[in-house]
Amino acid sequence: MARHVAMLVNGGRDIDITLIREISSRDGRAVDRTEISEAVNRRLGLQSYPNRNLEMTPENIAAVLEGMRAATSDAGGTAHGVFRNFPIEVAGKTGTAEAGETPNAWFVGVAPYEEPEIAIAVIVENGGRGFHVAEVVRDILEVYFGINEDILEDRTAMGASGSRN
Repeated sequence: MARHVAMLVNGGRDIDITLIREISSRDGRAVDRTEISEAVNRRLGLQSYPNRNLEMTPENIAAVLEGMRAATSDAGGTAHGVFRNFPIEVAGKTGTAEAGETPNAWFVGVAPYEEPEIAIAVIVENGGRGFHVAEVVRDILEVYFGINEDILEDRTAMGASGSRN
């Protein structure tokens, strides 16, 4: 899902994704990216497939992205409450997939909306509603963009017990 959202913000063009940015060998040499991709694909049982662009008109791509922006920014959006005061505009989509008594929840999005640099997808099995997973994405984006670093440092310094170590 993150790949497809990234393709949307890239005008429908397919992209190469990276699960691991860099691995160094024991002697400190950077391992070739192709070697990393092949090892990850082999370990995860993934098969490579030819790059494919989205078969969507620019107008349809713009409409989807505007809908994703509205989901996080407009008062009636499913993730508006999560991103209402967020300093970076996010475009996203919440989702709920029925799975027994408690549904699976997911959120996929990009940020910043105008000049995206990160695409993210999170799914929580038996997570309830996608709205709740949007909160996880917000936390990840805070770390990625360095938002509220002083709060994060305080939480780290306090440790799990809530008192300073």
